[in-house]
Amino acid sequence: MELNEITQKIINAIKVRNFREAENLCNQFLKSDSSNPLINYNLAIALFSLGKLNEAQKQFEKVIELQPDYAEAYYNLGITLQKLNKYNEAEINFRNAIKLKPDYSNAYYNLGIILFTFGNFEEAEINFKKTLSLKTDFIRAHNNLGITQQKLHKYKEAEASFKKAITLKSDYIEAYYNLGVTLKKLGKIEEAKASYAKAIELNPEYKAALLNRGQIFFEEGNFELSLKDFDTCNNADSRSRALTSLYALGRVQEIYKRIEINSKLDDENINVAAFAAFIAKKEKKETANNFCKNPLDFLNFSNLSSHHKNPNLFISEIIKELSHVKAIWEPVNQATHKGFQSTSNLFKNPNGNLKNLKSIILDELDSYYLKFKKEKCTYIEKWPSKKDLMAWHVILKKQGYQNSHIHSAGWLSGVIYLKIVPSFKDNEGAIEFGLNGVFYNDPSSPKLIYQPKLGDIVLFPSSLHHKTIPFSSDTDRISIAFDLMPKG
Repeated sequence: MELNEITQKIINAIKVRNFREAENLCNQFLKSDSSNPLINYNLAIALFSLGKLNEAQKQFEKVIELQPDYAEAYYNLGITLQKLNKYNEAEINFRNAIKLKPDYSNAYYNLGIILFTFGNFEEAEINFKKTLSLKTDFIRAHNNLGITQQKLHKYKEAEASFKKAITLKSDYIEAYYNLGVTLKKLGKIEEAKASYAKAIELNPEYKAALLNRGQIFFEEGNFELSLKDFDTCNNADSRSRALTSLYALGRVQEIYKRIEINSKLDDENINVAAFAAFIAKKEKKETANNFCKNPLDFLNFSNLSSHHKNPNLFISEIIKELSHVKAIWEPVNQATHKGFQSTSNLFKNPNGNLKNLKSIILDELDSYYLKFKKEKCTYIEKWPSKKDLMAWHVILKKQGYQNSHIHSAGWLSGVIYLKIVPSFKDNEGAIEFGLNGVFYNDPSSPKLIYQPKLGDIVLFPSSLHHKTIPFSSDTDRISIAFDLMPKG
């Protein structure tokens, strides 16, 4: 069979999504000529479409070996690597595609996505804008540009980006939702509610929009409306927020009833566990939630000095390593104020002193579990068998602090103090633990204030609220926070 004939058959098979036939035709031809870049390219496309990503990667690499100036091969190799979560390699290939084809809009777009994933929002914005300069009607690029601008606190520009996406696609649900988030940040509350309402109109079960509109209603004091949206949403987050709405309405009996009805469903729900601990202490009556009834009792304090002969030198070396890790000033929707916070997981394939630090933490987790292993609660009885850690560092500047918060995605949380500040007065720079949340509190609720020492390691349930007390010193306060993640 002639090359032109078999090429046309392969292209036709791909067009009608008959990828198995395309794969077979390619392999048939390559038996006699294994070095044809066009056939290898189409084979890679067929393999990718069949979900055979590792094989597709090899074929795209073969194409590039045969024809180093094949821009589409670099691009599709980047897409394949992206699917395989090989983001660094994907970035390289998108950049190579752009070098060969400077007007490659899709390559700029996907490079923007990779950069966003890395937390490099400034360069991601540049690439999304470049995409749109080449392809002005690229709807998803307008939406993702807006999301990136949110991260950069450019809310006015984000508003314009989402509105442009909606102009191009009037039923773009995600853009209406993202516009709602931005409008709220801009203080345009009624417009934000209208944008969420449009998203909900297009999809009555759109949970994110229901959750956020419900939160606006709550903050306005419209607790019945917030309860309605939270109940319609009905996910792990909204069930805890429904409890706070009931608390604001004074319907304590219903709170206990709901916690009991959902006790199995929310057995590992960190947000519900936090509220349950609060309401039980306030009402002096236990709830049916058994995650961790008294989280303050599960605090544990230790120090790096018990693991290292020269902890100060060890800490200084870690700080040097962290200076090369990208951190963002006051990241959006995070607790950090007047400070930087890193975006990547410090303990994912760490090297050097960070690797040693991770090992120390794993040892501390073993000791912690042995200390509390006899406790009869979900927190201990369903202790994660796999030590999967998520870690980031925080650098607080003068008057820096972290709002009261919990780590709803974690199981156990911890913090290691690498640089502390002098406490001039009122426990400046200390960490405060307690049961009060942002939207529920009681003046008599118990709390514990701890002034950290250099090298301290503090472990606690992820359901325990904590915050940092602002400080007036010009000294940076540097810490590494981490979560032991739940099973799965």
